[in-house]
Amino acid sequence: MKMSSNNDDICDDRDREPVAGLSAASSCIILSLCLDDDRKLSPSSQFFPVYTHQCFPAEYISGWQPMSSAEQSSQQVYQRWRYGSVGEAPVAMQEKHASYKNIDGQEKQIEVNVLLSPSCDKCKIGVTTSTPPPLGSNVNTDEPATKKVKKVTFEEADDKSTKQLSIDDVIKKIQSSIPPIVSVTINGSSTSTATDGAKTDTTDFNYLSHPIGAVVKSYKRKIKYNNDTVEEGDFVITLAKGSDPSVASYHNAIQPLARWFIETADDVNISDEDGGFWTVMYLFRKHDDKSPDNMKSSRYSLAGYITLFHFHAPFRKPNPGIIVRVCQALILPTYQRAGHGSDLLLSVHEYADRYLEDFASPSTGMDIVEVNVEDPAPGFVALRDSVDYKRFVSLSESMRGTIGEFPDVTSKDYFQSSHDVLSISSLLKITKCQTEMMHEIYKLAAVERWKKDSKDNERIQQVETNYRLMVKKSLRSHRTEELGACEGGKEEQKALLAKWFDQTHNQYRKILGLV
Repeated sequence: MKMSSNNDDICDDRDREPVAGLSAASSCIILSLCLDDDRKLSPSSQFFPVYTHQCFPAEYISGWQPMSSAEQSSQQVYQRWRYGSVGEAPVAMQEKHASYKNIDGQEKQIEVNVLLSPSCDKCKIGVTTSTPPPLGSNVNTDEPATKKVKKVTFEEADDKSTKQLSIDDVIKKIQSSIPPIVSVTINGSSTSTATDGAKTDTTDFNYLSHPIGAVVKSYKRKIKYNNDTVEEGDFVITLAKGSDPSVASYHNAIQPLARWFIETADDVNISDEDGGFWTVMYLFRKHDDKSPDNMKSSRYSLAGYITLFHFHAPFRKPNPGIIVRVCQALILPTYQRAGHGSDLLLSVHEYADRYLEDFASPSTGMDIVEVNVEDPAPGFVALRDSVDYKRFVSLSESMRGTIGEFPDVTSKDYFQSSHDVLSISSLLKITKCQTEMMHEIYKLAAVERWKKDSKDNERIQQVETNYRLMVKKSLRSHRTEELGACEGGKEEQKALLAKWFDQTHNQYRKILGLV
């Protein structure tokens, strides 16, 4: 095993968004949805955590290493993550994530399986340990033995880093990131009882008989499992009030799972109404109940959720009202990349549009005037921008002829700030800054369409310059503090603006499907 001694390489790692199964700790932990009636591990619905730092700060389990197969998979994940594909990586270097620098290859191996109930409000723990093969040996005889490479580090040695955690300590550390534990099995032997909030009766380890909250949307969607099998599933989106004790109890049980997938995830008390109030939009998968006594009934398993905090903004302009903040959004990995996140976020906006008519308390009479997002991760930023752009285009088409036509793209006037940003942001219930971004994407789409029909290269360059100046002007207005902190004067500011424009332009092109 070889880890780079170059500090720049470590910084590069930290600049990237992590992925599942990347770190040493992540490779030791497998989560699995129990979606069969035998309550057994299903390889087709297994997934690794993305983040483990809240349980294991250095992202490794002290005194333990992953199973050999998991470590090999982690190496491949790292090389794809860093180089784009395994084939492009310097294979001879045998590079892995920086967390592996704490492992010398002589520790015992561990695999922690977390079997989640279909409702995800309880779990079973299965721990398997093993003695690793001797250094220099290779389980796969078709491959040469990995050369042991001396590790180089610039950090001071920490004697505590080599101390082996007991299995009980490992379980205690992950307990804050999993629902209440029903049972624990170590190397096939049952060893402990349930944690607080969980029942030992295995019949309770089951589906929900009805979804939590009121159903606001139903749809069908294909599900692709890890083994490449595909099936169509039924899904429902529900809206639940955090002030409901049964909702709060359920959410308290499932929300620890977010720590594996959201970097800054923390538990919230959704029943707390200090300064505002909470609602939760859940995504449940609907299953047919196959038991003989329930031929026509359905049962439900958790697929994801979005938490929404509502607070009053009496001085907001142009209109006071309620602001809804998206605080946490999670789609379980089994259901990711299928459009569920977009459906949930669209449902949030539909809820905001119908709030005064269908959901508001008669005593307040206040409407939702804005939906925004708290500290979004890059992936959620892309999702939000995509959803907002589709809504912007739909609104623009519906208002065609009432707000006036845009000037021709070859005119400099086309790239002036729009006078109706505030009115459109009010209609879409998004921030003014977000509306300006949607305008810029909309205009980029028009420019790209125009370029396909234009043969005049000089004119194309001028139009592209006009667009670039418009976006840079917007960036300058929104990031004045960062530009003011530049010590290199105008030249450094110019270079920084050029960098920001390239990043923004690439982001916009992705939303338009141009890259």
